[in-house]
Amino acid sequence: MELNNISKLSRTVMLALLAAFVMAAAVPAQTGDEQFTATLASLQGGGTTPVVIHIDRYSSDAEVQKLAGILNGKGPDALRDALWDLEGGYIRVGGGLGYPVAVARSRQTDTGRVIRLMMDRPISFRESVSNSRSTDYPFGYIEIKLDRNGKGEGQFFAAAKVTMTAGTVDIESYSPQPLRILNVRKR
Repeated sequence: MELNNISKLSRTVMLALLAAFVMAAAVPAQTGDEQFTATLASLQGGGTTPVVIHIDRYSSDAEVQKLAGILNGKGPDALRDALWDLEGGYIRVGGGLGYPVAVARSRQTDTGRVIRLMMDRPISFRESVSNSRSTDYPFGYIEIKLDRNGKGEGQFFAAAKVTMTAGTVDIESYSPQPLRILNVRKR
């Protein structure tokens, strides 16, 4: 499959996910202080590693609308700068240190709920020095679907590009396949 076709497919998937992220109302009863454990799996490499996601607080509608306004008015670089100032929790992959999650949203569904997280992703020194194409994808996005018992699965788009065109959020994934988040359990 050509890279252009992969990018278009990933972009369509990511567009739908981020549109749902921006439009979703936070669950008023969810104040945060939740922790989930899971297994992160790559469909391409076949490897797995444990992951912990801790949510200190859920972002308000006003915060999300402000971020959408920043993206629309000033662009993705300004959005990334704004995300640096926010901390809704953290994600810890393997035995490493936790990395801040900027925005966390939770929405009730008929079968449980959906949690969506967005962050500016760490750009490695190697990526930066080599001026790798991946540096154009400075965001991370996670979507987790939980049942009523707090168990479920999700997807992790580890590197994404975010733009806004005519009022529509457009996200392009660097990778053709998201990482899978398996065996999610609320602690």
